[in-house]
Amino acid sequence: MGKSARVLGWEFGRTAREMNALLKEHGYLDGNPGAYGLTEKGQQYAEEQYHSRGTGGYAQYNPSWETRTWSDETAAALKADMQVNPGGFDVGNSSAKEEDHFGCEPFVDGSGSDDDDGPAPSWKELAIGGAVVGAFLIAPHAKPLWNNKVKPAAKKLRDRLAKQESAESTDS
Repeated sequence: MGKSARVLGWEFGRTAREMNALLKEHGYLDGNPGAYGLTEKGQQYAEEQYHSRGTGGYAQYNPSWETRTWSDETAAALKADMQVNPGGFDVGNSSAKEEDHFGCEPFVDGSGSDDDDGPAPSWKELAIGGAVVGAFLIAPHAKPLWNNKVKPAAKKLRDRLAKQESAESTDS
């Protein structure tokens, strides 16, 4: 059975992105995130499949992508590679942080304050925020509710009251 990088990552306690970076470190993948390819070593353990929707029309409506499934032996081979060479192939850059694999820099708050958070919001602020969110969620349903439920019910009630009034006025 083939495993995706996400499923393979479960065995290592990593996400799919982290797993792909680890596979690249140890020579199974080459390329950059989102555009990885198999190396000769990786071709022994993985299979790539090309997919295309190909519905016609413009190119942006016809996405194509590749999926990669790893064999069951991949985890054992990778664990062995990790024991032999813990830093991966790129030994010169083995001290690099994990963020560097993805081209990200750590976030630094330049405000100069040591407070982790500002003051906690009060219950009134939370209630107002909840009301605003609720209004946005309800807004698309308000007009159909008014037109399909409230208006017809009000018209029936008005007609019934008008009928009762006319009946009472003719009785007197």
